[in-house]
Amino acid sequence: MPPRVLSVSTANAAFQRIDVLLRNRTKRHRYGEFAIEGVKAINAALTAKWTVRAFAYPRGRTLSRWASSILEASGAESHFEMDETLFGRLSEKEEPSELLAVVEMRPDTLDRIHARPGMVVVVVDRPGSPGNLGTLIRSCDAFGASGVIVTGHGVDAYDPSTIRASVGSFFAVPCVAQPSHREVQEWVSGLRRSYAGLRVVGTSAHASSSIRDFTWPSEVVLVIGNETSGLSHAYREMCDDVVAIPMQGTATSLNAAVATSIALYEVAGCPLPEASRSSGRLS
Repeated sequence: MPPRVLSVSTANAAFQRIDVLLRNRTKRHRYGEFAIEGVKAINAALTAKWTVRAFAYPRGRTLSRWASSILEASGAESHFEMDETLFGRLSEKEEPSELLAVVEMRPDTLDRIHARPGMVVVVVDRPGSPGNLGTLIRSCDAFGASGVIVTGHGVDAYDPSTIRASVGSFFAVPCVAQPSHREVQEWVSGLRRSYAGLRVVGTSAHASSSIRDFTWPSEVVLVIGNETSGLSHAYREMCDDVVAIPMQGTATSLNAAVATSIALYEVAGCPLPEASRSSGRLS
């Protein structure tokens, strides 16, 4: 069934619905949908087969071949032809994108993260910056992490700034939110029934062990603490190991995205034990 094409000339309910998805975390999660714009984000969402509920675009503007092809192949419920001024009010870019998409959220369930030999899963405790979280997700994609778990009262993974900073990686790497460390601990306990060598490794500027000297196991749950307060006591208790990133100069800490990138680089660059290599496990 083709999408309904609706003309939007005033700030009506359709406009307000999209606007609130961009601005209001509570209503995003109540409606179970979020809004994205631009070529990279929309292409990434479609490639990963996320469900798009609606597209919006400016009425009267000549669309590119890319935008036209997206709309022609669309399986969305609705297309909103918007007054160009209204559409510009929704865009967060200086030059508004051609398309804006309303996308259905995926469930915050840990079974979205595929358990496999050689997996690396990143846990982010109470992230404070949506931009840093998005950059962190991008690094996880670049280094082949199996997923990202966000815990505690931190920023929303579906915040437009998070998704924009991920440059499309948000749709490629499962990113799920959990209330606290307890759900992660229970999940890790279940994983250890199949992966006995799995270790939970935290990062802290106060750790006595250097990340350079650490021998990474085949399966890792990497815990990144809050940028202001670091690892919580609960996560320190959960960690099998805590490592520090050596630094020079006057800086005493790194932001979460940078720390994650360095740690993932170390994990990816560490050769596996001979037994794991012979069984076909990948770093």
